[in-house]
Amino acid sequence: MARELNFTEYRPGPDDQDKRLDKLLRRLLGEMPLSALYGHIRRGRIRVNGEKCHPDRRIAAGDRIEIDSKLSEGLGLPAGEPGSDNLDSLASMLILATENLLFINKPAGELVHGPGSVAERVRAALGERISASLSFSPGPLHRLDRNTSGLVVYSRSALGARVFSEWMRARKIRKLYLALLRGRLKEEELWVDRLERDAGKGISRVAQGPGGRRAVSRALPLCASEAATLALVEIETGLTHQIRVQAASRGFPLLGDVKYGGRAVPGGYLLHALSLAFPDRIFPDVPERVTAPLPSAAIGRLERLFAGLDLAFALDSAGRS
Repeated sequence: MARELNFTEYRPGPDDQDKRLDKLLRRLLGEMPLSALYGHIRRGRIRVNGEKCHPDRRIAAGDRIEIDSKLSEGLGLPAGEPGSDNLDSLASMLILATENLLFINKPAGELVHGPGSVAERVRAALGERISASLSFSPGPLHRLDRNTSGLVVYSRSALGARVFSEWMRARKIRKLYLALLRGRLKEEELWVDRLERDAGKGISRVAQGPGGRRAVSRALPLCASEAATLALVEIETGLTHQIRVQAASRGFPLLGDVKYGGRAVPGGYLLHALSLAFPDRIFPDVPERVTAPLPSAAIGRLERLFAGLDLAFALDSAGRS
C-alpha cells in the first residue's frame, strides 16, 4: 500500500521569482542526485500549488512549493514571508544601503569573504531577508586584498547581484584607488601590461612573453616628496594584485609592500579603494558616485609624510575625479 504523502509548504521570496524549479531545488537539496530530484518531481513528491509540474517551470510571485516531508526532513529549509534587514551591526562600515546593494568601507586587515569575514557580518545583518528566500545568499560582488581598505559592494538581492556583475563584466563602472608609492611619480602615467599569476607562490608578475592577461591602469600623482607619492589610480581591468604589480614593475612599489619589492614600514602598505562611479546610474537609488573615506589612521600617516602639503585639497580632488 502506497504511503500517504505529507507535504511541507515553502513560500518563495522576491529573490526566488522567475527561477526554474529544478535550479532552485538543486540549491535546496544539493546533496540529492539530479536523477533522483527529477524522479521526485515526476512522481509528485515535489509539487507547485498542489499540482505536479515540469522541472523547468518558472516560479512566480504567490507560488507555493510543496515538498514531501520525508525529503525535506532535517534540512531546515527557509519558509515564510520576507522580513526586514537589521543593518545596525554594519553601522561602522556601511556607506550606503540601497534596495539591491550594500556599499561597505572595509577596514584593512579584514577579509572580504570566508570565515570571520565582512561577508559573514553582512549575512547576519540580512538574516531575516535570507530566511525568507529559498535561493538568495548575499555575497561580495568584487574583491579586495585583505590588507587593502575601502569600498566593497555586497548584494542585497538577487537582482542587485546580477546587474552589478553584468556591469563589471562590461566595464561600465569606474574604479578609483589611492596608493602610497615609494619614490616620486612626477606625472600621470598609463600602465599597460600583461600579467600572469603564480598561484603556488601567491604572487602576480608582468608576463615576459605573449601570455598572461591584459592589465590597464592610469596613475596620477596627487602629492609627492622625494621619498613617496600619493597617487590616484584608475583601473580599467581588475586583476589580482594589479596595482601592486604594475607600480612595482616601474620602480614605484607600494611603500611597505614587502611582497613586491617595498621595504617593511610600520602599518604596512596603504592601498585604498576610494570610489566607484556609475555614469549611467546602475539603479535609480544609487548615486553617480559612491566614495569610501580614508580611515583616520591613514590620514594621519599621510599628514606626517607630506607635512606642509595641502592633503585635504588633494583628497577632495581625488574624490571628485
